[in-house]
Amino acid sequence: MSGPQPVASPTKTGSPAKASLPAPAKAPRKLSQAVVIVHGMGEQRPMGTLREFVQAVWSHDPARAPFYAQVADPAGPASSKINQSWITPDSRTNSHELRRITTPYDVDGRRTDFYELYWADITQGTTRGRLAAWVTNLLWRKPADIPRDARGLYVVTLLAVITVLGAAFVLATSASQGYISWTTGTLVTILASLVIWSVDRFGLPYFGDVAAYVRAEAATVEKRALVRDRGLTLLRRLMLDDGYDRIVLVSHSLGSIIAYDLLQILWADFRPRKLEAARDKARLKAIHAVDKATLKSDGAAWPSLDDFSGFRRAQWELYRQLRVRDADHPLPWKISDFVTLGSPLTHSEFLVTYNLAEFRRGIAERLFSACPPIAETAAGGTVLYQEGRSRSGKPQRAVHHGAVFAATRWTNIFDRGNGWLTGDPISGPMAENFGPGVENIQVELRSSLGRIFTHRLYWSLKATGVEATAAAGTPPRSHIGVLRDAVDLGRKLERPEA
Repeated sequence: MSGPQPVASPTKTGSPAKASLPAPAKAPRKLSQAVVIVHGMGEQRPMGTLREFVQAVWSHDPARAPFYAQVADPAGPASSKINQSWITPDSRTNSHELRRITTPYDVDGRRTDFYELYWADITQGTTRGRLAAWVTNLLWRKPADIPRDARGLYVVTLLAVITVLGAAFVLATSASQGYISWTTGTLVTILASLVIWSVDRFGLPYFGDVAAYVRAEAATVEKRALVRDRGLTLLRRLMLDDGYDRIVLVSHSLGSIIAYDLLQILWADFRPRKLEAARDKARLKAIHAVDKATLKSDGAAWPSLDDFSGFRRAQWELYRQLRVRDADHPLPWKISDFVTLGSPLTHSEFLVTYNLAEFRRGIAERLFSACPPIAETAAGGTVLYQEGRSRSGKPQRAVHHGAVFAATRWTNIFDRGNGWLTGDPISGPMAENFGPGVENIQVELRSSLGRIFTHRLYWSLKATGVEATAAAGTPPRSHIGVLRDAVDLGRKLERPEA
């Protein structure tokens, strides 16, 4: 026989019936976003670019973090504060030298993870012969094939090569005829050693990376493949991670050429396919909105883009439609933005191909992706094509492989100087090569040395910079403000979520 059953004790807040009511459900947390930075040329340290970039975009932006997520700045004055972040081990990069930097929930209730695609170790070992072959290839061009924005660098490089070769010829001739004295020989030996030291100290670490990657040749194919494989591994893991609904790809210098290649390869795999009219109405509607700005596929000069803001909104809406995967579309597209800083892509017709005509032919043949994308037919129209039918007989359509910028916005930030020493001679606008859909923002940067070679100042908190192309009646932004708006951690075009 069982004993007496225990009686539930009354609660202080009311009757047992009221106490048993379920607690109100909390609003679900928003999915996180990932920012991947691809560093530029040179012997970069792992996470060196990443930490500086996060300091500019997140740590020193008080508008992004709530007050309780701000901590004392260990590198600043006693009363200064920065937004909190943590350096966290992560297996996605396949390297124990790299970590991701993660943030607390920001003012929008969203966390951001920052990653670095590090590739400098792969391009190490470029020889002087490979560098000399690459420089010779650039210089051996017809004058008509040298683009105007690259002529300054071309002339400087050509004069330097002529000077070195001329000095070597005079030295060899004098030595063979016995005209050279001991003092002159010693001086020439010292100067030759200085030239070799300069090539090894500056030429190979920086331009050796360019020679090892920028052009597909027998000597560069292996390293190009290794760099791309590392980048594709990281980005594919992020794309298929259900914890992220957005990826921003930021790149600097030579890293922008690498990032551009990765975008094209990824889009070929993740682009929307098997679209059916009845089932995929929202996606097809977003694609048709982008179609209004598509370009004719004849490789001719770009037409003007009448509604630039509308095109950018259409890109964002298509990204929103493609970022969610389901049983019918298991590969989501999550890269909403491509940001280039100090990018040599502005000289693509000189670096990647031999002249502008060859580059435009590559655009028409979909070897290169334009922004806006080119249409499926030469007469213009849509980026869609019919790829077959479903098992039930319904026609299915797909977006072609050269239309990555239908769903990814491209922002290019550059500092145009005099083409010689001031500003960033490596950078420039993208409209001539890639189309009018790229948002080109010119800034003027200054360091303690003034305007001398500002190539690495785009995210520098120590530099001063201002937007040089601000719209009439709009106050110019600082260079850090331009960068933050391009990365757009706050997602200005995001609609309120349910």
